Amino acid sequence: MKRPLARLFTLASLCFAAMLLAGCDNSTSPTARPGAGSSATPSATQPSADQPITAGQPGSTQPASGANGSAKKLSGVLNLYIWSEYIPPAVLEEFTKRTGVKVNVDNYDSNETLLQKLQSGVVDYDLCVPTDYMIKILIEQKLLRPLDAARLPNLKNVDPRFLKRGFDPEQRFCVPYLWGTTGVGYNKQSLPGGVEGWGAMFDPANKGKILMLDDMRECFAAALKSMGKSLNSTNADDIKAAAELLKKQKALVKTYNSSDYDNILASGDVSLAQGYNGQIAKLAAKEPAKFAYVIPKEGTTWSMDAMCIPVKAQNPDAAVAFLNFILEPEIAAQIVNGVNYASTNAAAKAFIKKEILENPAIYPPADLLKKCEAMEDLGEATSLMDRYWTEIKAE
Repeated sequence: MKRPLARLFTLASLCFAAMLLAGCDNSTSPTARPGAGSSATPSATQPSADQPITAGQPGSTQPASGANGSAKKLSGVLNLYIWSEYIPPAVLEEFTKRTGVKVNVDNYDSNETLLQKLQSGVVDYDLCVPTDYMIKILIEQKLLRPLDAARLPNLKNVDPRFLKRGFDPEQRFCVPYLWGTTGVGYNKQSLPGGVEGWGAMFDPANKGKILMLDDMRECFAAALKSMGKSLNSTNADDIKAAAELLKKQKALVKTYNSSDYDNILASGDVSLAQGYNGQIAKLAAKEPAKFAYVIPKEGTTWSMDAMCIPVKAQNPDAAVAFLNFILEPEIAAQIVNGVNYASTNAAAKAFIKKEILENPAIYPPADLLKKCEAMEDLGEATSLMDRYWTEIKAE
């Protein structure tokens, strides 16, 4: 990840996993991108960052009369800032077909890149897709526009376990999208004995065959978990030990990459790749005899991404319409069937392919999820970790 960072925040991880499995109290909190500018003309008087866009206001798809919004009232383009391979082109084409609004897509490879872009104030994205912990940071920095739940009737389709999380307790700023895990994808032919844990990523026998995500928190998570520690440890000795392990590992790593790891693994350039489950699961589904994805036995990162409207969005009307569009069960299922990440949309399950619902790499079993953690606020420890990460990358 590229820093400096303000602060990292998300949820209490153990309750997060427990909530996913059994449904604990929702008040408790629970972890892949070329540029396109908008040609839409900003409204003369946009709602302020502290007010949601409501019917009859500039930035509303509903007329003041209170009638339901019509696709005919939408215009311009929608600029979407999202992880790579995270939404099927056919879904974007369907939205354009219905509304006449063209969707421009720009990709990023880390939440920190997203944060820096929005902090710069010179971008005109209408929607972005941050991960849980980053949503809290964006809210605190007033970089997101509040939503009007009355204009999102399809929000009812979201599994309640993913609503009103600790990073957005009143569900005012985000619409849950997809969730997944970070694990290890590997070449079964190169590693016939399989992979069980993080140890394979630090084994000298695999020198030159390893890819790690270009992401500070994820790399430290792998190191800390391999040591039997929490990926959210703020203990200086734990972080130092993890840093030393990552420094030693660097000689074994062929590349750090957060956007093309699945293709690099598929090409044969590496045999082991730390990565997000969806893209590797898709690769494994295409070539099951050659590739596999595993959640390390020591545990890993669990994350949820959500769609948000940046405060400087130029076409918030279209953004709201798009949010309601992707919440439709059939559309949400089409997204899952195309990208191989698990959906937060409960109503979509009826339309998701059976092989995806039954794939443990996409919908992990309970025993593995219990070992997963969501990233939490590290407070002052973030600076320490950041310093070590700079040293690691500089070597």
